[in-house]
Amino acid sequence: MDTSFGKIRIKGRLGQAHLDVFESICYSREKKKEVDGRIHILVDPWKVRKKSGQMSGTTLNKITDDLLEVIIEIIEPDRLACVGHLVDHIDVLRKLSTGEKITRLGAFGERTLWTVKLGEAFCRLVQKDVWVGYDPAPIARLDHGISQAVARHVLTHKTVPSGGWKLNTLIEAVAGTVSRELLWKYRERIREDAQRMAKIGVIVNADRIDVGHGRD
Repeated sequence: MDTSFGKIRIKGRLGQAHLDVFESICYSREKKKEVDGRIHILVDPWKVRKKSGQMSGTTLNKITDDLLEVIIEIIEPDRLACVGHLVDHIDVLRKLSTGEKITRLGAFGERTLWTVKLGEAFCRLVQKDVWVGYDPAPIARLDHGISQAVARHVLTHKTVPSGGWKLNTLIEAVAGTVSRELLWKYRERIREDAQRMAKIGVIVNADRIDVGHGRD
């Protein structure tokens, strides 16, 4: 898989719902520290659920379990080459002195906070920045997975081809080689999401996609 960070290989379950949650964890971080090359972040799981659109606690737990099992192999650039986890550890925030859970009072009672240790492979990719800066919530609200994948691809690239990206090329970049029938289905689904995509600056124009001024 070619990304804006380099060429990588993914092993494990990492669909669009998983990316919604992972991006929301990174985006919603309240504190960040680095220890031995690993990035540790503090997040409120309620904010992650809200941002990712995963309001079921059971579903969120299943997705985070999958994220802990995902393995990244960095192929290029060679200086970053390694194999490791996307997320190494998720734990409840506790007091160092007593081990007691630290909670936060919310509208529905007390809730715990998470400490998340990101995998070294991911930390190498983002080079300590943790996140690229766009709000993942509007992407999570797109109706179709192919639209989410295309939007992520566009928003994580710093440069835009002259005249924008060819729609078919973008689909193949995120979905691989597909049949002619499936290609047209994907094109139609992207057009169905075009208005929502425009609000985040991903502009669908006939057979091309460009970046506009709707980006937050």
